[in-house]
Amino acid sequence: MTEHSRDWRIGVHHDGSALYVSNPLPTYGERVRITLRLPLESPVTGVALRSAPDGEQAFALMQESHRDSVCRYFVADLKITMPVNGYRFRLLTDEGIWHYNQLGVQRSEPLDHFDFKLLADFAAPTWLRDAVFYQIFPDRFYNGDPSNDVPPGAWTVGSFTVQRRKWGEPVMTWKEGGNLDFYGGDLVGIVQKLDYLTALGVNALYLNPIFAARTNHRYDVTDFYNIDPYLGGNKALADLRAALDALNMRLILDVTLNHCGWFNPWFTQAQANPNAPTAEFFTFHEHPERYEMWLGVPSLPKLNYRSQRLRDLMYRAPDSVLRRWLQPPYRIDGWRLDVANMQGRQGAQQLGHEIGREIRAAVKSEGRDRYLMGENFFDGTPHLQGDELDAVMNYQGFTLPLWRWLGGYDHGTGYYPLTSSVPISAQTLAEQWTTFRAAVPFIIARQQYNLLSSHDTRRFLNIVHGDKALAKLGAVLLFTYLGVPSVYYGDEIGLAGENDPDNRRCMIWEESSWDSDLLAHYKRLIALRRNASALCDGGFQHLYADSDLLAYQRQSEAQRLIVIGCRAHHEAVTVPIWHSGVPDGALLKDLLSGATYRVDDGILSLGSLRKGDALILEEQR
Repeated sequence: MTEHSRDWRIGVHHDGSALYVSNPLPTYGERVRITLRLPLESPVTGVALRSAPDGEQAFALMQESHRDSVCRYFVADLKITMPVNGYRFRLLTDEGIWHYNQLGVQRSEPLDHFDFKLLADFAAPTWLRDAVFYQIFPDRFYNGDPSNDVPPGAWTVGSFTVQRRKWGEPVMTWKEGGNLDFYGGDLVGIVQKLDYLTALGVNALYLNPIFAARTNHRYDVTDFYNIDPYLGGNKALADLRAALDALNMRLILDVTLNHCGWFNPWFTQAQANPNAPTAEFFTFHEHPERYEMWLGVPSLPKLNYRSQRLRDLMYRAPDSVLRRWLQPPYRIDGWRLDVANMQGRQGAQQLGHEIGREIRAAVKSEGRDRYLMGENFFDGTPHLQGDELDAVMNYQGFTLPLWRWLGGYDHGTGYYPLTSSVPISAQTLAEQWTTFRAAVPFIIARQQYNLLSSHDTRRFLNIVHGDKALAKLGAVLLFTYLGVPSVYYGDEIGLAGENDPDNRRCMIWEESSWDSDLLAHYKRLIALRRNASALCDGGFQHLYADSDLLAYQRQSEAQRLIVIGCRAHHEAVTVPIWHSGVPDGALLKDLLSGATYRVDDGILSLGSLRKGDALILEEQR
């Protein structure tokens, strides 16, 4: 780790933050000042800003505005004329022309797809800048009102009957309980535990489905217009909203636009009568038993968005499902769309982008700051170009490569025929992170919903095989990476869990059973994420990666942070940061340990690092 080459190309930098774009949220007709940073020693003799208004390329020669001891800065204006305004940089050297886009510097002419992009009049939820989410699976968080618990034997589905479980008992597998095992968690319980959540420091909640349903996960919705009475009903949601208002906390709910439950009246009416008004909401291959369903699960009939009436009921009409819960007295702050990668898609019928644009228009009509986030385990970037989703659960762009780096865990089980437990290198991690950032506008990357685990995955502690040092390193990366961090309930106290449904264990409320050190670590990182301007508003620059070591920079006008994570023990660690813009002689203080380091000849000498060590280095000014 002591030999570091200096390739000028990795020192070229631009991102969509206010340091490099005079207004990251411009309006039509506005002229935005674009800044490019070059290493002082780079061989670049000229720079041009390349854009493509209305499809025809245009160039603006950039002028050097200033320089410091390590960098030169070039500027030019870009006029905002389209909904999506792409641009990249053309660099002249004695060797010829180079091109710089979100993937980096390359010799060949690049695709426009990876250009930097500015969105005109973009309805961004600006409250996300300091948001930290906490995800709650309602039945397993806290039982605040036992009087509304689901009675044992309340209903039967197939061979399974409702079972009432004692808090903390082992979660039943599907074969044992059919997802009809209930523990009694409810919305009243969330209200009663808001003191815990405020002490933790989170300021936004994401709740798994709370609409009336038959299962404990409630993705089999029977009534989109009413909150499940066993969670407290509509009044309990209104009360939760009022309690959150008093604490200035946000709330988003989970909804399935892709399918409903087979006990939903829409579906039972369609099954009973092929001429029923709701029959067009579904695709029957052979009425009444052969119909389109989610991944072959009969209890989840798929909704057919060829039906204009279904679109009205779900999101277009003022009293539609999506819009009514955004209105008083509930006033939720946004939606998480379940299996967003699949909605509106059935073979030859591919309506995903069409209804995606309609859904965005409907949600934003209730407020430009409403957050529209979708589930997508794969490539969600086609839906993240400014006219559909604000974000996705950033599995491929953050979570899955981090799992592979820290835990050698390949989430491909169940999706792919081949999986591997061989950990990837930090270079591969950085490459995947870069690719997924580069495919979307920067303002979208800043809104991405980042997570370590969820109700659909193993707990992060299990991903890293119970290694708390690696779990703490993962938390550092979560809270310092570009995007909006989320904590899955219980991860902060060391709650373990294998794949669904074991990952949905009851929250532990006996403090003696908490990992207090891990909890303190989370509290510290949450406070940092909410208050550090480099994390709230800053840009992102990848600095270094080898097999076990990762480094990146977050920078705002007021603050510069360099984050370093180490997967395995190493002696005499050195990290090159000459290309970060930090001058020699600068002092960097670790916000976690308090140790101070000096930059010499563009290098940080860190000494010995243990497995799981992380540093958040702040430049001292």
